[in-house]
Amino acid sequence: MAWTEKLPSGRYRGVYRTPDGGKRSAGTFPHQKPALNAAAAAEAEAAKLGWRDPRAAAETWGAWVASWWPTRSVEQSTLKVDASRRDHRLLPKWRDVPLHAITRHDVRAWAAELALDGLSPATVQRHVALLSASLSAAVDAEILPTNPAARLRLGGGETQKDRYLSADEQVTLLEGVDGLAHDVVAVLLSTGLRWGEAIGLHSHRVNLDQGFLRVIETWDDKNGQMKAYPKGRRIRNVPIPEWTAELLEPRVARSKRGLVLTVDGGPIGYNNWRNRAWVPAVRRLSLEPLTIHDLRHTYASTLIQNGVPLEEIGRLLGHVSPLTTRRYAHLAATPSAAVMAALAKPVRGADVGQDTAPGHSNVIQFRARRSS
Repeated sequence: MAWTEKLPSGRYRGVYRTPDGGKRSAGTFPHQKPALNAAAAAEAEAAKLGWRDPRAAAETWGAWVASWWPTRSVEQSTLKVDASRRDHRLLPKWRDVPLHAITRHDVRAWAAELALDGLSPATVQRHVALLSASLSAAVDAEILPTNPAARLRLGGGETQKDRYLSADEQVTLLEGVDGLAHDVVAVLLSTGLRWGEAIGLHSHRVNLDQGFLRVIETWDDKNGQMKAYPKGRRIRNVPIPEWTAELLEPRVARSKRGLVLTVDGGPIGYNNWRNRAWVPAVRRLSLEPLTIHDLRHTYASTLIQNGVPLEEIGRLLGHVSPLTTRRYAHLAATPSAAVMAALAKPVRGADVGQDTAPGHSNVIQFRARRSS
């Protein structure tokens, strides 16, 4: 229970105990009763579910992240990139800042500083996401009551729109490259695979007879290793159109279990292929700006505009969350051929409950209606 202590000055200190047995002061008062009331109120608040020791939140972000970092369960490649962000951007800013002193305004201001330093909006968002992850962990550890960086909307100028190749541009690209480059582009365009999934595709994962491939391995270009499919993502089957199957047939036949898209049996290096094959071709064909990943966007765009449901597209793309696939939802607003064909037919009077006199056109006269 709460109690008071009389000080040599004649004032009274309100005292109470926290749920962990610690002794706390509710402040000093000139009279005993207000001191006791304050202590009782503080004790009742401390007894509530979710009470946190305010001293724990006084720990600096640097000290907290040092203890949190080893507990993270992420891919080694992700950990490596995040460590660079932590060391170069987060620690210089937040190392000595107490956790409880980090505010939403501070995080937003820091994001603006990163943008001024030349970081792209996407890169700024990744840095903020890492800070937010550390603060969410502090909430889980009952050190902080809330995460000041959670769901923070950042101003980053105009959002860069995804690039989608039109049908004519796809033909231009495919006709403008040859050899291995042509086959790489064809696979990416017709299957929507990620770069690592396409480069990590093995011959025995391709079923040409039934027209599909299985995504099981992925090539980790950053760490230079072939990995089993990442945690959280399901192994999936992706259909192969006939024209792509014809391209792959001789490559699959060369090796029963080797890589399909390969140079001398080894995986294709992303940076080397991008700089030597991709960038020159895109410039020569006047398709800029265009990234390799835009071929995946184009695949999704083609499917959705041909009536394939978002759920199925998400499965084919290997999205863990349906929210990721929602980025393509706006493309469904483009009327399909079936919709346009239906709307091209004149609306009949009988269809809208109107009688039509014999010998008269049963097309509603919209022009006459507007003038009436």
